Amino acid sequence: MTDTPEQEARPAELDKAFAAFFARHKDDFLRVAAGRLRNLHDADEALMDAAIQMHRKWPRIEAHSNPIALAYTILNAKITDFYRRRARYADHEVPVGTDSTTYADTVNVDDILMLRGYEPLDRALAELQEHAPKQADCVRLHYLSGMSYDEIAEYLNITKGAAKGNTHLGRKRLHDLMDLPEPGKGDS
Repeated sequence: MTDTPEQEARPAELDKAFAAFFARHKDDFLRVAAGRLRNLHDADEALMDAAIQMHRKWPRIEAHSNPIALAYTILNAKITDFYRRRARYADHEVPVGTDSTTYADTVNVDDILMLRGYEPLDRALAELQEHAPKQADCVRLHYLSGMSYDEIAEYLNITKGAAKGNTHLGRKRLHDLMDLPEPGKGDS
């Protein structure tokens, strides 16, 4: 069987459509991944894994009623896979002597001290993700990725009102989980 011109042209058209979609949303996807992984290199790696999966499933994504929501679901799954893969490999890593090898991304004391402020937030977000995943997603997208409620609604395939409500409830729940003092009214 020989390929007809339509069959030969279709993959190139699909690739162009996917490339346009991915180029348009790549920065948003990267902000989401960086907000969850806290490291731009790790976020980029997870995003590229997600991009491969999105490319494979592009006809399904393109036909979906909300392509961004489906792509975001794939990205979230790849971020979770990234965490799992890291945990699996951590048990099998062998330390390399620092005298003969230098790394560009060597962790130093300043890096660790800078991250210590994130630990309570990360724990609270993990607990919120376990008990109220939609709220956790809304909080991450709004506060860590800087998305508007309209963008959150599109990414999560919910209404703008639901995005606002889940963000508010998630922030309130995080406040309680982190055991922060109640905000004051200020001086009157």
